[in-house]
Amino acid sequence: MNTDLESDYLRLRAQLQALQAEAVKDFPKIDQLINQLERLQLAIKERHGLKGNNPNE
Repeated sequence: MNTDLESDYLRLRAQLQALQAEAVKDFPKIDQLINQLERLQLAIKERHGLKGNNPNE
């Protein structure tokens, strides 16, 4: 992840919203984007000194 993580996150989030708005859902693509967003979210949190999804860490 050499690019700006926040920009990548926003781009993928916009793609996800567009897919979710379609009449016929492409669930494999939606799942793939959700997985990519999760990895980016964890990388962003780690950059700020946080690890995992536990807010108490």
